[in-house]
Amino acid sequence: MQWSGLETAHRRRARLERSRDVERVSPTLPVQSNGGAELVDDRRVDLAAAHASPELLVIRDRLLVALAFSSGIFEAICFLSFGKVFTAFQTGNLVFLGLGAAGTRPPAGPDPVRVVISLAAFAVGAALAARILTALNGDDEIEDTEIFEAWPQRVSIALGVALVAQVGFLVVWMTMSPSSPVSNILVALNAFAMGLQMNAIRSLHVPGISTTAATATYISWVTGITTWTHKAAAARRLTGVLVGMAAGAFVGNWLLNHAHTYAPVLPVAVIALVVAIASVTLKQEPAR
Repeated sequence: MQWSGLETAHRRRARLERSRDVERVSPTLPVQSNGGAELVDDRRVDLAAAHASPELLVIRDRLLVALAFSSGIFEAICFLSFGKVFTAFQTGNLVFLGLGAAGTRPPAGPDPVRVVISLAAFAVGAALAARILTALNGDDEIEDTEIFEAWPQRVSIALGVALVAQVGFLVVWMTMSPSSPVSNILVALNAFAMGLQMNAIRSLHVPGISTTAATATYISWVTGITTWTHKAAAARRLTGVLVGMAAGAFVGNWLLNHAHTYAPVLPVAVIALVVAIASVTLKQEPAR
């Protein structure tokens, strides 16, 4: 127990030193006080900007838009094919869960069993992503005061696991006849993948960005426009993610109508391309 306490104290000192390194590398980063410790507020500051080149950040932002596009396609496919259920937008599923509890059933309401499956699978994916990210980060938790790479390898690994689940979705979609059990399997696979992606992208600490549910992104976009606080890069990034997700939903609907059997091929290919580009182009040595 004494050794564990010494190790914990050492980690805290190391994290404090890294937070001071952030301030030294980029003196213009806004810093807020929290009981004497200095913490960078990642809601306003892109932490990767402290040590990643502008070129790498541009590539990262384009990959985020691509992920939002693929999420829009998958969400459209699932919502239109399996009834009133989301695989990424879990706020909507919580509302559907309440409707189901009130007795509203298909076609007017959701299938409560399918909604619960999505919620549970998403949670499992998010939990697995947290374990992957924590294990490969070499610490017990993800700290906002760490110095982040533009796209750490652990993020690509988590997205790679999500890609495996979505390839499974594609195989089941193309090879099995539609039925309620098959639909439940497909919802579970994609919700699991979306949970992985949500936590993987969250660990990048890019202000206001989510590539699976755009509520926080939309709020950040509206707030920045209202207060005139957006920098050009942030405005492009937020707008790109919002437009990308809406465009993905449009494309997903079109694919269901015109190429139903092959509809999931495009979003799977986009995610695979994102993982490949990130693994090669954004590979960096960790900041010291």
